[in-house]
Amino acid sequence: MSQETAIPTLGAVGKEAVKVGNLLLVSELLALFQGDPELLTVAIAEGGAFLGSVSRKDLLNLLSRKFAMDLYAKKSILTVLKDLGGREVVFPADLDINEAAVRLLSLDPTLQTDAFPIVRDRECVGVVAVSDLMMAVAEQQRGLLEALDRLSSRIREEVAHGVKIQQDLLPPPLYRFRGVTVGAGIATCSEIGGDFFDYFSVGEHTLGLIIADVSGHGVQAGMVTTAAKASLHTLISLGVTTPSGLLAGMNNAILATARQTLLMTCLIASLDLCAGTLTIANAGHNFPYLLRAGGGEAQMLETTAGFPLGFERDSRFPETCSAFSPGDALFMYTDGLVECSAAGGEELGYPRLQEMLGRGRDLPPQALHPFLLAGAAAYAGTDLFSDDVTTLVARFDSACAAPDSQ
Repeated sequence: MSQETAIPTLGAVGKEAVKVGNLLLVSELLALFQGDPELLTVAIAEGGAFLGSVSRKDLLNLLSRKFAMDLYAKKSILTVLKDLGGREVVFPADLDINEAAVRLLSLDPTLQTDAFPIVRDRECVGVVAVSDLMMAVAEQQRGLLEALDRLSSRIREEVAHGVKIQQDLLPPPLYRFRGVTVGAGIATCSEIGGDFFDYFSVGEHTLGLIIADVSGHGVQAGMVTTAAKASLHTLISLGVTTPSGLLAGMNNAILATARQTLLMTCLIASLDLCAGTLTIANAGHNFPYLLRAGGGEAQMLETTAGFPLGFERDSRFPETCSAFSPGDALFMYTDGLVECSAAGGEELGYPRLQEMLGRGRDLPPQALHPFLLAGAAAYAGTDLFSDDVTTLVARFDSACAAPDSQ
């Protein structure tokens, strides 16, 4: 523990004890207290060994009883110790002040104790006034709060840096490739989210789309998404371009990064615009939807799903192929959308999502994300979601068109 946050012991806040022998008379002890108004307690010793203590308050209370002075004045203070009986508070000198305060309150909840002796090796080495103890606790807590505030400021700076890095890793929310327009968006429930999306081209006529969701959010989840994105683009640069191949490579990278502490569901789609095909591989992710040209309700593509990424080394991810024609749109999302709940606890669910997609199918791709977020917020009664919400839609406007500007 650093010196700045070290917790003082009772020995550090105690004062020198006034010690008297066990044969001292009660009248002499009373005179000792009367001679020093600031003296709160006196330690009693025999041959250096601590026997107990008598406080000013307890002695005066005892002697205020009728005939008490006549009974006790000529007796030794050992008689007082015996008659006061068993309420004494004594702590070791090396006990930290926070623990001492907790123990004191458990022994004396109303804090009738003014001061107490501290001992080491059966010898009284000091006396701690309860007021001094509470002031020391308050001062130590103030120091901890100041240290926490400094630490919090540094953490906030680090988190802000992490947020910027993660945001910089995301592609623009609006993207055009040949005859396809892509619109995407992400709403995180914490500073650093566990969702991400991306797109990449393979040759002149194939567009790759990816959406992923780490099991959790925060700094560790952000680390996994960063590793996933880095491995994705490394694999592409090495010539791995099929959805199944990309998932297999990302799986091993995430397993090495998170060591099975976090998993990632992931969906990769490959759009071959000249062939008019859609190829999908799924690592435990929510099934996507197809909105076919000419209307009709959104169609869920129930692909064969493998394990989430980071679960098992060398996993395989089967591919599913479908037709993808001009006028069609592919919709991908994370489970934060369907799992947002209303006040009664019922989730938005897939039927409601399907109905919202039907109402928003004619919107520009870049407008679908805010449309769905607004619908989910209206259903849940809040725009503060308990999980990240990410959506991606790719609309095929025309086959093998000339490249559009991005």
